[in-house]
Amino acid sequence: MYKKFTKIIFMLVLANMTFAGCELLDMEEEEEEETSTDNSTYTYKYTCPTGRTNSIQIPNRLSSSCKRAWEYYARTVGCNDMDNYEDAARGYNACK
Repeated sequence: MYKKFTKIIFMLVLANMTFAGCELLDMEEEEEEETSTDNSTYTYKYTCPTGRTNSIQIPNRLSSSCKRAWEYYARTVGCNDMDNYEDAARGYNACK
């Protein structure tokens, strides 16, 4: 009976160590640190020569020169100002 009892205790200890060892060896991929991105926007409102008023959301994370380029592009496209489209698109695309 002593041998049977010892064998059962040995098996329980071995099983416990096996399961604990599996948990210790279970190496999950480390989560990469998320970089926070400023997704806030501001509303840019403009009025076309026809009198129509429009607005668009522009990201705050842009530099001041890119904000101006996006505003110019929005106003050019929104007011259908095709004479200035190439210039507006060039500035807008440089800031994408």
